[in-house]
Amino acid sequence: MKRVLPLPVPLPLLMLALAGCQRAEPPPMPEMIAIPAGSFTMGAPQEADVQQGKPQHEVTLAAFRLAATPVTFAQYDAFAHATGRDLPQDDGLGRADMPAVNITRAEMLAYIDWLNAETGGRYRLPSEAEWEYAARAGTSTPFYWGDEPSPDQANIRGKGGRDQWEFTSPVGSFPANPWGLYDMAGNVWEMTADCRTSGYEGAPTDGSPQVTENCFSHMVRGGDYSSSRRGQRPTARSAAGDTFRSGSLGFRLAQDMTE
Repeated sequence: MKRVLPLPVPLPLLMLALAGCQRAEPPPMPEMIAIPAGSFTMGAPQEADVQQGKPQHEVTLAAFRLAATPVTFAQYDAFAHATGRDLPQDDGLGRADMPAVNITRAEMLAYIDWLNAETGGRYRLPSEAEWEYAARAGTSTPFYWGDEPSPDQANIRGKGGRDQWEFTSPVGSFPANPWGLYDMAGNVWEMTADCRTSGYEGAPTDGSPQVTENCFSHMVRGGDYSSSRRGQRPTARSAAGDTFRSGSLGFRLAQDMTE
């Protein structure tokens, strides 16, 4: 009997078949730090400058997780490529491990929704209370590293010491706070889940965000690379409109401890 040899598979079809067997690369995952449950005095004394949150009040929080660094361009760009979005401007400073900037709040939330769909992680933005509690990391000094601002501890206004960057710096370029969180002062302001408010009158005492109807501006925390002494404090507050883009505004992920 004559042997029948199989026909060779055309190379393009073979490559398509092999590509179909390959799994998509998982998205770059944030490192999440466990933040212990506890209570703290949120806000600054009444005599503090106008940028500091007031009045002081006691807040008790359940344990949660907070990302070790702000979201990076490497993490955000994976989302942009996967969803066909335009890449945000990096202002010529580079991408990779630089903090993701020049994105609106809606784009931040879209990234979070995509990451949750890809991983089931149920990530979210932190509340102001969670952010400040984690930034303080159990300290009570004006800055989480001590009594005085320091260019060796944060990317802030001017250059000197460890701070050699005029604008944003790669995340994690400065020492972590006592709970292992980087860039909780300077580098970029970080978006929170709280609507813009003038202060803490009537604020929740359980760490949940202040949210109102028809809210088009939200609180941002942490200061940026141009912040003065007062902007570096864990109590410093500012706000950004939801359509605002800036080279000094980024975000950090939170997650309930039940995950």
